[in-house]
Amino acid sequence: AAVTDFIIVLALLMLFFCGGMKTTSLIFAFICCAGLFALSAPLQILLLQNAKGGELLGAAGGQIAFNLGSAVGAYCGGMMLTLGLAYNYVALPAALLSFAAMSSLLLYGRYKRQQAADTPVLAKPLG
Repeated sequence: AAVTDFIIVLALLMLFFCGGMKTTSLIFAFICCAGLFALSAPLQILLLQNAKGGELLGAAGGQIAFNLGSAVGAYCGGMMLTLGLAYNYVALPAALLSFAAMSSLLLYGRYKRQQAADTPVLAKPLG
């Protein structure tokens, strides 16, 4: 998921830099949208794996998080336009938010690996 998020960040940055070229912008917008679709399923699975005993609440929380992300993204993109910046500047806060999401995924993975390394392995009895 972090690799997909990194591709999204790169696509958003390229969308910013190539904002004046219609065909190139369309290609990077497609890559970004495809990445978002590819990202949603692994994140939902991750949520459900960590919601043992409360899977329905975890699934609902995941949907709430996606909706909140859409609202925050629309607000930040709208602020760029309200400030009078060009349309390609809408991609900058999106890239920043995607980078923050990627960073949190990497930190979570590091935490889980460290937690697994600190957990003692129970010895199997012989016989």
